[in-house]
Amino acid sequence: MNIFVSPKNYINFGINVVLGAFSPIIRKWEKRFIYKYSQQPLKHQPLFIIGTPRTGSTILYQTLTNLYDVLYVDNLVCRFHRNFFFGFWLTNKLYGEKPHNNFESDHGNTKGLHSPSECGHFWYRWLPKDHHFIDHDEILPETVEEIRREITAVINYFNKPIVFKNLNAGQRIRLLTRCFPSAKFLFITRKPSMTAQSILKAKRSLGLSENVFWSIMPKNINKLDKLEGFEQVVKQVYFLEKQIIDDSGLVANESFYIIQYENLSVLYIDNLAQSLGFIRRHDDTKIPDIKTHESISIDEKEYQVLQKQVEKLDWSFLPNKSN
Repeated sequence: MNIFVSPKNYINFGINVVLGAFSPIIRKWEKRFIYKYSQQPLKHQPLFIIGTPRTGSTILYQTLTNLYDVLYVDNLVCRFHRNFFFGFWLTNKLYGEKPHNNFESDHGNTKGLHSPSECGHFWYRWLPKDHHFIDHDEILPETVEEIRREITAVINYFNKPIVFKNLNAGQRIRLLTRCFPSAKFLFITRKPSMTAQSILKAKRSLGLSENVFWSIMPKNINKLDKLEGFEQVVKQVYFLEKQIIDDSGLVANESFYIIQYENLSVLYIDNLAQSLGFIRRHDDTKIPDIKTHESISIDEKEYQVLQKQVEKLDWSFLPNKSN
């Protein structure tokens, strides 16, 4: 399979080796807290931001976690992904209630220890790296219990909802709703041709061949991996989003929200946060300048090829979706 993996960062690798060596010691400290707080009834439901790459999920994540009093995995917590509870305890000791005030990213990656992280490492403690879709027959009871216990302990200790943004989660709804039957999901979607254009540009900026598959893998990745680049990116968007809608029926009533990229604004997010029951911060928080203007930014002929690929598919599973 022709999947792109970023080059190893040797400094990060070294840090992870050191932290990994201390992980068993930290585990002894946090174990009693995890047991105590995971046994209590869940005080807040976790929230998962899901969708395809290049749909505005990062700015949505950054805005929610900066303007509202919620928990989130920052880059420091992610360093301690083997000791999730300790990571949150440590970041709280260092940063308290301070906002991260970070609205920049590089393909979803952020700089600064307090900035929001996708932190795939946390989920890879239990889940495979060679595919992202998790089907019913892959869900083990012990995995469900361990994930539920780790996240529940953090939520209950701090008595705050937690926001996750890891787009792989959109292909793991079957697992996540087993862990948290009343979990909330924000599905952000965008005009398909614009999403495909943005994925194509991202691959080019990373120096990838257009035929190299990049980012989130739908369950039919083995078929998509063999397709020509323009068809591949369009069908990547199509099958990722279709899987999310297909599995949305597993989500608790009134806990699945669909957000259109073009509607993103601070006012829109504020109204959304209120409906989620989030509390607005009133300290020194920066307000992002969210711009969602859509335009053709590749060669016009290339865009027409993408558009034709979009038009070959039936997108009617998405409400209020235009090509």
